[in-house]
Amino acid sequence: MLLVEYGSMNKKFLRFIQTEWYYAYIILYFFLLILIIICSDNLPFGLRIFSNKSDSMFPTIRTSSLIITKSQPSYEVGDIITFYAKINNKEEIITHRIYRLGGNLYLTKGDNNQAVDKDGVVGRLVIGKVIMIIPDLGYLINFTKSQIGVFVLIIFPTLLIIAIETFKIVSVLGYPKLK
Repeated sequence: MLLVEYGSMNKKFLRFIQTEWYYAYIILYFFLLILIIICSDNLPFGLRIFSNKSDSMFPTIRTSSLIITKSQPSYEVGDIITFYAKINNKEEIITHRIYRLGGNLYLTKGDNNQAVDKDGVVGRLVIGKVIMIIPDLGYLINFTKSQIGVFVLIIFPTLLIIAIETFKIVSVLGYPKLK
């Protein structure tokens, strides 16, 4: 026979979920969801968001800084651009400064690199000009995109909120005690 006692445990749990911690957790959860949506590929106004993965642009852009780019009709020497490049037969996204123009190519160089990049960048491979740098926020983005990050920040909180809200509904409706 199944025995369920809702009495004191029910009241303690309800007090917990009515505290500011619960609501702060819900706000944090939705903030992270919005952050994940914002980091998707298709943002309005030609904006894209990336996390910097190397120190080639140090000190201007530190590793794991969040960079926001906007596509432009043209780019000039000194602009920091994000572009697609083939490295070891793998497509990578790179952020470097335009060092000089070479015909229809942009010759780029990382601020922390000694030499100009060996391959020029064709205009169609440029994603956009860096318009904003947010230091260290890239760590959070990288974590949210990892498998454990998706579980810890999305799946587990979703299940927890569903369980808490279900418990609140059951408590309000006052289901009889099972004996």
